[in-house]
Amino acid sequence: MKLIASLAAVASMVAVTSAQTLQINNPTEGTVWNTGEKNFVGWSNNCASMGNASRAVKIELVEGPANTVRYVADVGVLDCSGSMTRADATVPDTVKTGKYSIRVLTLPENSYSPAFQVNNAKSQPSASVPPTPSPSTPAGGAGNHLATSGSLAVLLGCAAAVLQYVV
Repeated sequence: MKLIASLAAVASMVAVTSAQTLQINNPTEGTVWNTGEKNFVGWSNNCASMGNASRAVKIELVEGPANTVRYVADVGVLDCSGSMTRADATVPDTVKTGKYSIRVLTLPENSYSPAFQVNNAKSQPSASVPPTPSPSTPAGGAGNHLATSGSLAVLLGCAAAVLQYVV
């Protein structure tokens, strides 16, 4: 009997906690926002349990893996105290093109969106690949042959190492 009462108490605490966390349904994976333009954050549930604080909850843009996100910028404020389920958000022009998520600062836990694309026509991607350096060629042109031979040897060595693990 005590076990059933304990399980019921735990279940009710879980239900209360999950009801306090917003379920972000926009932006979603595949969504594209452009910097400087008005976008919207959509959600279900509410955070009325936060009291007056639920009327002005900060919306942040974050990046990185789920366990170590990094703050990028404030993009808006939402009211999750009642039946509203949508708020405007604008990504500043200082944000570079890349993959980001929305973090809503709800209590007891923050609420997150899936990763989505932000484009900034004035910037380069945030995770750009450095350009490949070109080999220098000494006078006489022999440098190209040596650089190619060396690169080929490295490539063959890498291929042999990969094949050892595959076979």
